[in-house]
Amino acid sequence: MTISLSTSISVAQRQYSTRSHPPGVYVQVGRPAHTTGSTLPPCSAIPRLLQASNPKAAAPLPPTLPGISSPRPAPQIDRVGFPENYRNEFKLIYVVDRPDNKQVRVICGNDIAAAVKPGKTFPYGSVFVMEIYNAKQDANGNILKDEKGQYIREALTAIFVHRKEQGFGADYLDDRSGEWEYIGYRPDKTYLPNAAPGKTNACASCHLRQAGKSEDYVFRKE
Repeated sequence: MTISLSTSISVAQRQYSTRSHPPGVYVQVGRPAHTTGSTLPPCSAIPRLLQASNPKAAAPLPPTLPGISSPRPAPQIDRVGFPENYRNEFKLIYVVDRPDNKQVRVICGNDIAAAVKPGKTFPYGSVFVMEIYNAKQDANGNILKDEKGQYIREALTAIFVHRKEQGFGADYLDDRSGEWEYIGYRPDKTYLPNAAPGKTNACASCHLRQAGKSEDYVFRKE
């Protein structure tokens, strides 16, 4: 099926400053409130939305998660799993340019997650993927933008996944963010050292405190 960018993609940008959204410029992927996730483009549409530069030859370093002085409670096994073929099977939800850490973040969801309307909770089986790219910079470390004012993606550094299932999240104890569990992978599908099994408390804590119960612990574009 051919996706028309003129009807499916909105290039409008909006500055977010609310509690439930980290700082950044969100590039909206259009979806009227009455439609379902089936109207969203696949996650693989991202090359048509942002201009990508040639990846660097050297393997990029993983992003740094907030430092924690001692290990915090987290699941010791990966029950989330890497969603194979997510770029074709998941829907592109939104893209965000993050000036605070000079990143481009691409958020995709499976059909279950993408079909959820604003303000509603996510059913069991919902899965989100967050791709993290370095933003292209000049020799002085200034972020470069394309003709639309959006960051230019460079190297893919990490793939974070979170899944909601009945009973998930209990191992985070006081930092539990509902029934979600989290995991982080390198692009080669090996675990990120700071988001491997047993080390994902920072993810749960962030979603608990910044997204919150009212959003079902998910950062949303609306």
